[in-house]
Amino acid sequence: MPLRITGQFGGRETDMAKIRIAVLFGGATKDHKMSLMSAYSVLKGLSPEKYDITPIGITRAGRWLYFPGDFDEIISGTWEMSSDCCSAIISPDPLHAGIITIMADGATAFKRIDLVMSVLHGKYGQCGRIQGLLKLSKIPYVDCNPETAVYCMDKAMTHLVLGSVGIDVPKYALLERSEMNMIDDKIKDIEQRLKYPVYVSASSCSSSIGANIVHNADELKRAVKIAFSHHHTAVVEEDLCGRSIECAVMGSSYDVEITSLGEIIKTHGVNNAAAYTAEFVTSPELTEEQRSAIKTVARKAFLCLGFKGCAKMSFRMSGDRIMLRRIDAIPGFAAESALMILMRDSGYSYPEAIDKFVSIALDTDA
Repeated sequence: MPLRITGQFGGRETDMAKIRIAVLFGGATKDHKMSLMSAYSVLKGLSPEKYDITPIGITRAGRWLYFPGDFDEIISGTWEMSSDCCSAIISPDPLHAGIITIMADGATAFKRIDLVMSVLHGKYGQCGRIQGLLKLSKIPYVDCNPETAVYCMDKAMTHLVLGSVGIDVPKYALLERSEMNMIDDKIKDIEQRLKYPVYVSASSCSSSIGANIVHNADELKRAVKIAFSHHHTAVVEEDLCGRSIECAVMGSSYDVEITSLGEIIKTHGVNNAAAYTAEFVTSPELTEEQRSAIKTVARKAFLCLGFKGCAKMSFRMSGDRIMLRRIDAIPGFAAESALMILMRDSGYSYPEAIDKFVSIALDTDA
């Protein structure tokens, strides 16, 4: 049985020992640097009085390494060059419920873990693979279920599932890499269904990777090719003009909490959807009816997808229309990320927010 710390933690009594937590970071994806930033903030935010911390980094080449060094080396990107690193794997055997380290001479050691917190962003951290491994190992973890991860990572699947329960999602069309020899005809079909500008991105990839806003057929063809370099399916979505509103939802099907709302205000837009200057502000000017409507949709989506843990939801508002554009199952955990700004605005300090996510994981992973 996992050890717990003294006193009330997440609404229940705990034992005297520290919680043994492994933090997974890095990853063989284009989101590697973002993950390092999240990991640095999380590792700094975990109280050494409450937690026995085991950092496990994954290099860009895909190597898993136990990193016992200075956390500052993570943010600088030099962590994987530390002579103290050694190979490490999470055992899928629930009898182990922990991590196996492998030294250069082949000697192994074993460390039990009570909880895993993954800050692996991108397609190898948010697509269900890591979540499935942790399910096999029966180690509680701060993340969503494997099937939820699949639904959220694949944009087409997200729209399909949410649309089936009446949630307003973007109108969209799909293009497959195998259809490149008929791309002109496919673009004409899309132009019959969607008006420019449209938003083009890889279907199963971080929303900002290879994403572009396009205004004509030539731009669309170029954007689709970029998307195909990241995934075999490209999603072409309506780009609804309006306000960008975000909130975070946390808990499980038994207990859902929604943070205050925030707004992304772009100050400079360019064709590349990932490159713009923006300010994230809390307490945006909204009516109570609008706030209530957004939170109602957020709760419905959270429950529909069978979430546990925390999700950041991105909405687009135009007139009376409230459209749910994206759900991020592993938001950025950097101190000034939108998620943590929303948590702070809702009354949680950074360490308290991490404690909250940990308590949800321990309470829902029986």
